[in-house]
Amino acid sequence: MRSASSSELKSKTAKRTGRHRAPSRVHRSIKIIGVAAPAVALVAAFVSYKAQSQPMNPVASSLASYHQRGLPSGSVLADGSGTAMLTPGSSVKTTAKPRQSAKAAQPSGTPTPAPSASSASSPASSVQQDIANGNNLLAIAQYLVQNGYSKAAAAGVASCVDGESGGNPESVGSGGGGLIGWTPLSSAAPNPNVITGNAAQDIMTQLADILYYDSTEIGQSLVAQLNSNTDPVAAADFYSQNFEKPAVTNSDVVPSVAAQVFSELGGL
Repeated sequence: MRSASSSELKSKTAKRTGRHRAPSRVHRSIKIIGVAAPAVALVAAFVSYKAQSQPMNPVASSLASYHQRGLPSGSVLADGSGTAMLTPGSSVKTTAKPRQSAKAAQPSGTPTPAPSASSASSPASSVQQDIANGNNLLAIAQYLVQNGYSKAAAAGVASCVDGESGGNPESVGSGGGGLIGWTPLSSAAPNPNVITGNAAQDIMTQLADILYYDSTEIGQSLVAQLNSNTDPVAAADFYSQNFEKPAVTNSDVVPSVAAQVFSELGGL
């Protein structure tokens, strides 16, 4: 076995130096790390994504709170769940939702007031109530007062109506009918359809026709003279003589009814 000469030893040594020398352990380690680094980065990114999609970890939140105390005021720290945590002194601008005005929530326009107690007992409703109760003579007098007649005049007219028909709007006889005995019935105006079988409806129709008859067919001047009477019986006589004009003068006047209705109206 021959020993290596010094020239041969130098030759081997020369192969380990220069551009073609064998790579050292350090170089091999660097290459391995360079290859593994991208894989590690991918794993880290995946773990970070999973951490953000998971519910907040109480331990991570506690650690974040601990580190938060050591950060400068105004810093922002993630709590491990992807949620930013503000250190004392920091601020985040938010857009506040405008609060609806209490006035805007209310409907526009003036609300309709509830009916008062006085409107519930208005004169018109009193007439209807008297008709419902069958007190037609008082209803007639109240209707006339509502339309400008004095209490004495209204009571006098009611007295004559009692003498003509008994206050029954469906009364028929001697070719005429109704409250004041229109003869013929078709002469009633402005609405000649005065008897239909509906007494509550017919009495209101005939009351409107009486107003028309007194003011238009007889005349407003005589209505004024009727209203000048302060005694209900005298008013009844005047109405019989100048408006009803029966064959027998004052035959349709019922003095007791005139006095009673006048009293019910609050007359003296």
